[in-house]
Amino acid sequence: MSLPHLLLGLLNASPMSGYDLNKVFSTTIQHFWTTDQSQIYRTLYKLEEENKVWVETIIQEDNPNKKVYHITEAGVGELLQWLSEPLPDVPLREAWLGQLFFSYQLDNAMVIQVLERYVVKVQARLKVLEALQAVFPTGEARAHIGREYQFQLLTLDYGLDVHLFEMEWLKKAIKQIKQFPDAAKRNLD
Repeated sequence: MSLPHLLLGLLNASPMSGYDLNKVFSTTIQHFWTTDQSQIYRTLYKLEEENKVWVETIIQEDNPNKKVYHITEAGVGELLQWLSEPLPDVPLREAWLGQLFFSYQLDNAMVIQVLERYVVKVQARLKVLEALQAVFPTGEARAHIGREYQFQLLTLDYGLDVHLFEMEWLKKAIKQIKQFPDAAKRNLD
C-alpha cells in the first residue's frame, strides 16, 4: 500500500485541498495508515509531476489562495490498477515485539511496566476507533448504507478487532510474565 494510492482514492471521491485531505485522512484512514501533512503535500507534488492530479487555484481575498487537487484520467487508471492487483505479502514489523523478545534481560516488574504503558496506548487508540464506529449504523441497519461506506467500515472492523486482540493478548502476557522467574542481576561494571 502506498500513500499516493490512498490520496488518489480520496481525490477520486472528491477534489480537495491538501489541508482538507489531511483532515479526511485523519478521520477515515488513520486507523490503518499513518502520515502527516508534510508527507501529504510532498506526495501531492509528486502526483502532479506525474500528471495523476491537476491543481485548481482558487483566489481568496481574506486568505492565501487555495489549491484544490483533482484526479486525472491517468490518476484514475493508476488507482484502478492498484486496486485490482493481488494483495501484497507484507512482512510483519512490530518494534515493540522486538523489545519484548529481548526483555528476558530485565526484571519482570520492568517488563510489566513497559507492557502496561503500551496497554494504555492501545486503549486510547481503541477508544478513538469505537467513537468512530458509533457514528455508523450497526447490525442489520449496516446493510442499508452506501457501498462505499460498507467497504470503509470493513477497515474499521479490522482496526477494532486487531486492537481488541492486542488488549487480550497483552493481558495474557502480563499474567504469564508475573509467573516467570525474575532476571538474574547483571553486573554492568
